[in-house]
Amino acid sequence: MDEDQIPPAESARDKRRDRDAEAQARAGMRTGLAKQFKQVLDSQRKRADEVQRRRTDVESDEGGPAHRRQP
Repeated sequence: MDEDQIPPAESARDKRRDRDAEAQARAGMRTGLAKQFKQVLDSQRKRADEVQRRRTDVESDEGGPAHRRQP
């Protein structure tokens, strides 16, 4: 059976099924969840920046002769 020969009721059923499947994918992007997702990403970025800053501070502290460890 070609697509042109599909009965209208079957075509409508396929469209509803496709729309329902897409609705589940879109459900995660509702306004409240999107805001929460952004907050999570922002906090992860803040932590990553803090770790990078600490690494930079430690590397600069270890480089000078006054900060060398005694054996």
